[in-house]
Amino acid sequence: MERSPLVDLNPQETMALIQIANAGVRAGLVSESDLSRLHLLGLVEQRGMSMGLTAMGIQTIARLKQG
Repeated sequence: MERSPLVDLNPQETMALIQIANAGVRAGLVSESDLSRLHLLGLVEQRGMSMGLTAMGIQTIARLKQG
């Protein structure tokens, strides 16, 4: 599997990505600006009424867990 480039996230975006990874996030629980940027970076995608991680988002979460 090819490694995705590292994505530079601010602390709020990092927390939003972790929230989405843990349980998905319904509209209104994460700021629109954070969701928009995560979507623009290709880390999250719309899944019905919630957001979910893309393959690149999953890789980013794995790297965050590795420290």
